[in-house]
Amino acid sequence: MARPPGPSPRPRAAAARARCAETERRLEQSAAACATQEALADRARAHDAQCRQALERELAEWAAQLGPELRPDTAEAALLALDGREAAADELRGRLDRSVTYIEETARTKEESERLANEAELEAARLEASLHERREQLDEKRQRLSAVTEGQPADQLIRKAERELAELRTRTAERSRRHEDAQRELQQAAEQRTGAAEAERAAEERRREAGAEWTAALERSPFESADEVNALRPMLDRQGAIADLVAKHREEERQLAAQASLLREQLGGRTLTEEEWEASAAELSARRASGELCLQAAAKAERDLESLRSKQERWLALEAKRSAMERLTNRLKSLQTVFRGNAFVEYVAEEQLVQVCRAASERLGFLTKRRYALEVDSGGGFVIRDDAAGGLRRPVSTLSGGETFLASLALALALSGQIQLRGKYPLQFFFLDEGFGTLDPELLDTVITALEKLHHETLAVGVISHVPELRARLPRRLIVTPSEPFGRGSAVELETM
Repeated sequence: MARPPGPSPRPRAAAARARCAETERRLEQSAAACATQEALADRARAHDAQCRQALERELAEWAAQLGPELRPDTAEAALLALDGREAAADELRGRLDRSVTYIEETARTKEESERLANEAELEAARLEASLHERREQLDEKRQRLSAVTEGQPADQLIRKAERELAELRTRTAERSRRHEDAQRELQQAAEQRTGAAEAERAAEERRREAGAEWTAALERSPFESADEVNALRPMLDRQGAIADLVAKHREEERQLAAQASLLREQLGGRTLTEEEWEASAAELSARRASGELCLQAAAKAERDLESLRSKQERWLALEAKRSAMERLTNRLKSLQTVFRGNAFVEYVAEEQLVQVCRAASERLGFLTKRRYALEVDSGGGFVIRDDAAGGLRRPVSTLSGGETFLASLALALALSGQIQLRGKYPLQFFFLDEGFGTLDPELLDTVITALEKLHHETLAVGVISHVPELRARLPRRLIVTPSEPFGRGSAVELETM
């Protein structure tokens, strides 16, 4: 084991450095006093000598405490080296402690492994003996099984036994369920018997109470005996009908009384003879017969009205269907007229031309800053609408060379867009050949900007031109060098920005 380190010399070195600094400060004070006060030179020299002696004593004490090999000017470096050695010693002590711990753990692990190996060997021997014993038992059981099964396959006997066991379990479960049902029915019967006994006792109690009430009611009634009441008992079933007859008789009596009172008021004290009464009755009968005939006629008229209404609705529905069929027939005739010959094809071509013209007019307006627009005249040709001149329409032949190129470019781009929309396979490349040399710089910049936007949106645009401005604006260029007479052939070079 390493020897523990002694007390650190750092505080002593710091104190010594402090004392050295104090001594030097005093020397500087003495030198300053000697320079300014020459008269005190002796005293200063004496003081300087004292200071030197003190310094020598301090150095002697330093050497006595720390050794002559350690100088004050090398104390800091020695102190740093000592700190490094102490750190290395601490690290070595830590490693040594960890090594000792690891060695002890390794030894314990080794002992544990040896113990486990011995136990595993013992367990293996025990298992080997147990396996031998189990094999012997298995052979014995196989012999017993062969004797029991009389040579038949055990799995068939097991399946047969399992089927029989399943049947027995099913029967047992059925018997248990029936037994439980019987127990529940028995319990319910017992409960019903108890309830019936209770009901019987309650009924007997109510019978006695009813008998007492019957005797008291009979005494209070006008009947002399129960036989009279029993004789009237069959009429109880007709009690409701009898009550209805009584109520109906009373109602008829009230109505007759009211009618008699009304007749008395109408007659005003007059009297009718028998002949007048019979004549009035005959007239009433005739009026009632006439009223019945009127009611029958009104009912027949209502039935005829309903029939007419249903027929009118049917007629309106058929008329609406006929009108719809007539309109459909007219449209079909119109379509037949349209599809006759090339009229329909010409119509579709005209509509397609209008669509292309609109798209080209929009692009031309962008290229010319909304000065020009394209339109289709009645003959299917193109005309220019000069919006800068108040919408004046003039032939395309009046355009300059650059304006004609812009119009052609707009039409080509619009037509390519229509092909892109209508075609089965998309158009992915578009070539423009020359025509840029007739444009001024501002218009050329506008055209190039439009081509760049078109390139970024849908398809790639290729330009064939000798204009230098185009070469500066295009990101990728194919430079074609023509062939030399009696020399090499033409060359193609790719340039990218």
